[in-house]
Amino acid sequence: MRVINSVLGDARGGRWQVVCDYSRLLGALGHRVTLVLRPPLPAALPDGAGILTSRSHGHYDWPAAWRLARPLRQARLDLAIAHCSRSVALLRRALPATVPVIAVTHSLRYRRLLKADAILALGPVLGQAIRRDPAAAGKPVHVLPNFVPMPARGSHPGRNDPPVIGALGRFDPVKGLDLFIDALGQLKASGVRFRARLAGDGPQAAGLKARARALGLENRIDFPGWLDAAGVGAFLSGLDLLCVPARSDAFGLTPLQGAAAGVPLVLSRAAGHRAMFTEAGEATFFDIDDAGALAEALAALLHDPVRARAQAEAARARTAREYSEPAVRRALQRVLAAPLDPS
Repeated sequence: MRVINSVLGDARGGRWQVVCDYSRLLGALGHRVTLVLRPPLPAALPDGAGILTSRSHGHYDWPAAWRLARPLRQARLDLAIAHCSRSVALLRRALPATVPVIAVTHSLRYRRLLKADAILALGPVLGQAIRRDPAAAGKPVHVLPNFVPMPARGSHPGRNDPPVIGALGRFDPVKGLDLFIDALGQLKASGVRFRARLAGDGPQAAGLKARARALGLENRIDFPGWLDAAGVGAFLSGLDLLCVPARSDAFGLTPLQGAAAGVPLVLSRAAGHRAMFTEAGEATFFDIDDAGALAEALAALLHDPVRARAQAEAARARTAREYSEPAVRRALQRVLAAPLDPS
């Protein structure tokens, strides 16, 4: 098939990674992929994909749709996949009515995506929410999780002295990284030995660094900044624990990346995290927005490396089984065979 794969929002972070992953999966299945992106283009683009650009300025930019319609019609497309509501709006207007548009929802803010012909939800929590929504009545909803590459070396011995605790992501309140720093402050006050690394960037950057200084953590925590895919792999390989303290997470990549790398996980009880891994067996969980509970969870795994290692091995096995590239490729192939069939 000839397939459009489009995002017109911020081309970095988790959503951009999913766009790249879809291009890779579609190419591996033998489909011809064309990306529709808003310039300026990212430095790293998926191999083998064609590129079209659109300076769409919003959901009602009819001139942008008109300009894109001709190259899209010339491409004789079979299917379009949209990763944001602006892409849905643009493609519905620019494409012939015979070309179905499938929207990929990355969060619970999906209402504007319902103008697509079908929905791909990145996790069961999202899928259930959309199916229950009267506004989505009759809309085909498929659940297709994120996938992560499985490093050849899954064994990740806790070799650092002192142990290194890490977190990464966009520096935004929903990610809960302020809780991570507060929990580190409590560990320090309790006499727990550790080093910490917090990777990422965003609107909270200055505030998070100031918070760390106020808690006397400046000699214990490093801020390596925003990391590309290779940087994330190197970051994870140097950790003894990975913390994901998000206040809300529908189905993020970070826990899967940590599990694939063999790092023990400490996760908030966000719905997406609980859908990924089982409590106690595959990860250690703590209550959302509770820095004290997070500190206790981190301390518990630091003091019980045998349990931490057992959880990490179980989480990695589940990731290989359900969230590896071959597993998700097979699931995508089933969806593409009948994208408009009721799920």
